[in-house]
Amino acid sequence: MIELIGVITLIAVVLTGATLRGRLRKQSNFELIEAAPERVAGLYLRKADEVDAYWLYARLTNRKKLCLAAPWDVDAALARLAKAGVMLSADDVALLQAHKRRAAATA
Repeated sequence: MIELIGVITLIAVVLTGATLRGRLRKQSNFELIEAAPERVAGLYLRKADEVDAYWLYARLTNRKKLCLAAPWDVDAALARLAKAGVMLSADDVALLQAHKRRAAATA
């Protein structure tokens, strides 16, 4: 019984640590972009395989790619990045709007 409690505790600690690490990394990505928006070559959407939604990524001028937002955070992330002058391309905006229309029609 003690071993089971130990394993469950270990799993909880690892999952909590991974979640916090991911949140901190996303925050540092936003801070990097907000500090130097000229380093952003572009924002783009990537289709999430497991759900009908899109992840938000940034491509930097040094060809590095940063994950910025999960599908449920895309709108808030775009609003935050717009303040720094970084926006999606017209094609990706149209893709996101079409996705929102499809989601509203099925709801």
